[in-house]
Amino acid sequence: MQHFFTEGGTRCYVVRAFKPSGPPTVTNPTPDTARVDLHTTADNTSPLVMTVLASSEGTWGNRLSVLAEKPGFSPNADPVKDPRFKLSVFLDDNPTPIEIFDQLSMNEFDGPTDFPNPDHVEIRINGISKYITVIDATDDRAKITPPFFPLPPAPPMPQVPPHAKLNGGRDGAALGTGFKTTDLIGTFATATDPATGLNAFDTVDNINIVAIPDLVNSAFTLSDARDSTLAAFGYCERRKDCFFVADTPSGLTPQAALDYKRGVKPTVDPEGSAFNSKYGAIYYPWIQATDPITGKRKTLPPSGAAVGSYSAADVRVGVHKAPAGTEDGFLNSAVNVERVITKGEQDTLNPEGVNVIRKFPDAGVVIWGARTVSNDAEWRYINVRRLFIYLEESILKGTQGLVFEPNDKSLWKRIIRDVGAFLTLAWRAGMLVGDKPEKAFFVKCDEETNPPESIDAGMLVTLIGVAPSKPAEFVIFRIRQTRAGGAAEE
Repeated sequence: MQHFFTEGGTRCYVVRAFKPSGPPTVTNPTPDTARVDLHTTADNTSPLVMTVLASSEGTWGNRLSVLAEKPGFSPNADPVKDPRFKLSVFLDDNPTPIEIFDQLSMNEFDGPTDFPNPDHVEIRINGISKYITVIDATDDRAKITPPFFPLPPAPPMPQVPPHAKLNGGRDGAALGTGFKTTDLIGTFATATDPATGLNAFDTVDNINIVAIPDLVNSAFTLSDARDSTLAAFGYCERRKDCFFVADTPSGLTPQAALDYKRGVKPTVDPEGSAFNSKYGAIYYPWIQATDPITGKRKTLPPSGAAVGSYSAADVRVGVHKAPAGTEDGFLNSAVNVERVITKGEQDTLNPEGVNVIRKFPDAGVVIWGARTVSNDAEWRYINVRRLFIYLEESILKGTQGLVFEPNDKSLWKRIIRDVGAFLTLAWRAGMLVGDKPEKAFFVKCDEETNPPESIDAGMLVTLIGVAPSKPAEFVIFRIRQTRAGGAAEE
């Protein structure tokens, strides 16, 4: 992720892929999450009041501690009927809290019968704190006693109140043992559980580039890495609004990298399907970078740096610019490559859709390829694919509200005007080829694209053709809008 920002990336969504080290139980449904129980007295023999948990699994939660204290003044809280408390969150041994929640209540009722109380501890903390969640352990709503907090120290002998330290956090199953590549791809959401891994991005609309560097971790077999890479390509194919950047495993020869892409022996055994997707690309070899902590060189997958170069080129020029070459493909984070690739090897790998990372004496480490892994010549280049993702998504969002308008000639003229204006701007920005707009694109929305049966079905269909690379060559796609949602068809 550091490489992404070093290369010019601006916004990054991160999903943690996690495999529990053991099965959940009724008393501990999240066994790898650090936690601590708070009682009504300091000796913990009194009734349990609440449980504080780290916001996610892992040993990081063991660095947290909490302190329940006397609250600040509240003119609205009854000290008998609704006693309040303050909960502070600490990290490591730092005496300054990283979060403070004051005027908390264990009372679920706001008044004799009103529910819920906006100051109830779960409402005030859960989903708001960056570090913890809490569970009100009092089944009886009449039990409103807050957790124990010490009295203020009597001067002149100051003392530090004891913090309740969270413990029990674990980092889950290890890579290659309990943790598999399929856990990186994850599972779909169910009625009770959210989506995990890559599938967790289903709820995020504005992602456009995806990478999973750990797919090619040496703890995984090549076959498992390939299977999950195929699944990642499939994920982007299904969404149609994002592009997957894949890595080859470390240590491969040029021929082995080609075998890996093709899915053939002797590198891949048993053999598998070749990578063939217009929604993805693959890079080879790994790059060497300086560890910011140790100062030593580390060999790392290139995808993190590659997606950063995509983002930088998007900002500097636009999505129609290929993220490759000595300028837009220069990798600031790389000091060397794992393996030096010759021109002859480059000439073998590039036509097969394996984008090579090369080091040149006067240019440094650069991306020297801009191809997708698709066998379809129409979608051979990364910039063409990503340009169409941008155009299709922009037009879909710009026309989605029109499905509630009467589907007639007036609406068709409006669509031709609005979509044409958008594509004219794209042409002026250099995204489309042609010496005038009518040679760069066309928009068709009429009785031919919208016959009576389509109108009766609630569909609004627009046919669009654009020339992303050659003046005389149009790539055509269809935008279909319904009240249930829209889609682009190529």
